[in-house]
Amino acid sequence: MRILLFIPCLADQFAPRAAEATALLLEHLGCEVVFPEGQTCCGQAHRNSGDEDAARAMVLRMARIFEGDEWIVTPSGSCAAMITRHALELFGSESEVPADVQSLVRRTRELVQFIEEQLGLAPDEIVGDPGNAASVVAWHPSCHLRELNRFEASGRFIESIPGLEVKRLRQEEQCCGFGGTFASKFGAISGALAEDRCAALEETDAPVLLCNDTGCTMNIEGRLSRRGTPVEIQHVAEWFCQALGLQSREQESR
Repeated sequence: MRILLFIPCLADQFAPRAAEATALLLEHLGCEVVFPEGQTCCGQAHRNSGDEDAARAMVLRMARIFEGDEWIVTPSGSCAAMITRHALELFGSESEVPADVQSLVRRTRELVQFIEEQLGLAPDEIVGDPGNAASVVAWHPSCHLRELNRFEASGRFIESIPGLEVKRLRQEEQCCGFGGTFASKFGAISGALAEDRCAALEETDAPVLLCNDTGCTMNIEGRLSRRGTPVEIQHVAEWFCQALGLQSREQESR
């Protein structure tokens, strides 16, 4: 299967290892991975800040860059939600939505969603055991998984990996405090939410936290660093690549 890889701004700039893992994992699963040149932002930050004109322009640009019939796969739940749930809201009536934008919306999928729903693969069809990856992890589902109807489904997917012990955080439905531009607009609230998520993570004693969104991982990782808590943060794709021997456990600078 030929897929178009959409790497969000944050992953491109701050989590290249997660972006690389996404491509490696998809190739391992038999996909031909194509990275459309010229891709930038999906317009989420612009929409969140109330600039719908700029957001609409970004969505139109995305539609041109990702034109075709292939599935569009991204390691970001929030960017997938922006395209599949909010892009159409930037246009008036349904008749005003360009055909290429409608196609963009229909074809965009978050990574775990794509693996389970489009490739039809269960975790035990991908890995037989954790291998060189962590065998005990905590799991933080990003808020945007709700908009993809994947909040529970992705957690169950992770929990069904053979040999992996997954520890759920208390009140896992709570936001980590990032929320895109929310973190810069409401710094005190964002910081308090992040502190609570870090405290919940520490309670699990898990050495690794898995997540599906770079924004969440950046926010939690930064707060953990300030707290002096030595927990490794990984994107789900990184864990799978380590279990499959496609990436090492060595931490790279982000």
